[in-house]
Amino acid sequence: MTVREKIQALRREMDRYKVDAVIVPTSDPHLSEYPPMCWQARNWLTGFTGSAGTLVVTKEEAGLWTDGRYFLQAESELCGSHIKLYRMGVKGVPTISTFLAAKIPAGRAAVDGMVCPARTAFVIENALKKVDAELVDLDLISRIWKEGRPDLPNSAIVTLADSFSGQSAKDKIKLIRKHLKELGVQAQLYSLLEDTAWGTNLRGSDIDYNPFFLSYFLVTEENAILYVEKDRLSEEARDSLEENNIEVRPYGALQKNLQQDFGGCKFLVSLPDICWTCVRLLIQNPTVTVVYGSDVIRNLKGVKNETELSNLRTAHLWDGVALTKFAVWLSNRMKNGTPTGEYDVCEKLKALRAALPENRGESFATIAAFGKNAAMMHYEPTKEKYSMIEPHGFLLIDSGGQFLTGTTDVTRTFSMGPLTEEERESYTFVLKAHISLAMAHFPEGTTGGALDALSREQVWRVGQDYRCGTGHGVGYYGGVHEGPQNFCPGSPIPLKVGMTITDEPGIYKDEKFGIRIENMLEVVFWKNTEYGDFYGFRPLTLFPIDTTPLCLEMMTREEKEYLNQYHKTVYEKLSPLLEKEEREWLQRACRPVSEGGNL
Repeated sequence: MTVREKIQALRREMDRYKVDAVIVPTSDPHLSEYPPMCWQARNWLTGFTGSAGTLVVTKEEAGLWTDGRYFLQAESELCGSHIKLYRMGVKGVPTISTFLAAKIPAGRAAVDGMVCPARTAFVIENALKKVDAELVDLDLISRIWKEGRPDLPNSAIVTLADSFSGQSAKDKIKLIRKHLKELGVQAQLYSLLEDTAWGTNLRGSDIDYNPFFLSYFLVTEENAILYVEKDRLSEEARDSLEENNIEVRPYGALQKNLQQDFGGCKFLVSLPDICWTCVRLLIQNPTVTVVYGSDVIRNLKGVKNETELSNLRTAHLWDGVALTKFAVWLSNRMKNGTPTGEYDVCEKLKALRAALPENRGESFATIAAFGKNAAMMHYEPTKEKYSMIEPHGFLLIDSGGQFLTGTTDVTRTFSMGPLTEEERESYTFVLKAHISLAMAHFPEGTTGGALDALSREQVWRVGQDYRCGTGHGVGYYGGVHEGPQNFCPGSPIPLKVGMTITDEPGIYKDEKFGIRIENMLEVVFWKNTEYGDFYGFRPLTLFPIDTTPLCLEMMTREEKEYLNQYHKTVYEKLSPLLEKEEREWLQRACRPVSEGGNL
């Protein structure tokens, strides 16, 4: 079926069930960033392949809401579909709630509650109540998407040794219970797959680029229950669960279990981290008292333990080796005039990482974007569609790896030849923004929202900004995007020692170029004064930043000193692990820049 035919089929079901609008999120029952194919309904309906967006279909209209990372991509992929693009965050663009309230007063909107975050559903539900409309939990997509719909993933589930995790599952469960008790509650259901993986020290491969498996994890005062199909567990995983006192129940038994007698148990519910259906079942259960708060596991795993941090440094060391080998390969191809496409870059990086110790694949699909393609923040070349790299302008590469020793994420923007003055100045401002955040010192309790402005201010100076956060938390052999910490305007989460987070400001000019420089940072203790403890950052990423595009006269002495010290560290760490040609390339790339400049 075409996009228009699918929308028409959906509208027929809307008529049958007396529904005036349908909301189709980008999600699965675990609110995953990368939903398995069987739950990618929004993609199937619209043809839009971005990782974020919500489709709304009424009887007369269809609209897609997405954020600034995907404006250009959505505009291109929705062309001819008769689906209107709503650019989230742009002045004058209505929210989904406002749109629905205006379009279906006294009507009914439907959403599959299993794939809709509870917080989102409550916001829409409250907006609709004001116009005498209602939101119903109803899955209409399954009634039209039958032929060719993929099966549920079913990968093997294995253990992550304590030597990698740094803490047994039994000890983690004790810690979870301690925090639940301090909050005055007795239970919490964890539906995020990253939570289950962390809490059980198990890993799978059900989700692209993420070592996760479909499951739920329920922790109460007395029990720890993993909802997963038992035949998927390796013998080692079964032994580990038994040893750590974790009961196994069928994956499909959760909804029925949430309706059982919990004897007056207080359940902690984090609305952004659980689906609407599960929350509704808990609210409707007379033996449960729902208490709203945050996800305990999410908060715990945001701070890495010493074993994880030590392992992460090893992962980034080897990641830097792969990146250096890649840079030499690319440099030689460009010198020799060997035709090289963006997709070749993706495949080469994938192969180089695969050869590294403890590697378990990529942490996301590599973004290799030449020239104007990089203006699309999440542009992804494919075997069928990519651009050739030419000897001018910029090549932006954002890539990462999954290792038993951690998860990596790094972006570099490479000069491929002559640059315009606008490109050079923009590159310099992006680096200044990156360094401004990386050099920051701040008191305990400072939030990611406050620190975001330190970086962004550098590009604000030239009337620029970027439609995304400055950085995000990263999991440990987990999701490349994991909270609770991030650098985003308004983020209320304070940074703590042991957190890992990316620093990745950028400038993106439509139809011209995109520039981003990204390192992963570790939050470290700096010093104690009469004002309390102060923290700072230490880079985990080890790979040189291209200095050839820089307008050095625009940089301060302090910025140059930081860059030179970073490159000195990179060379000292990586050079013993490289071959002669690679060391020579690295030495050139890490040469100090002039220390003169404005103070």
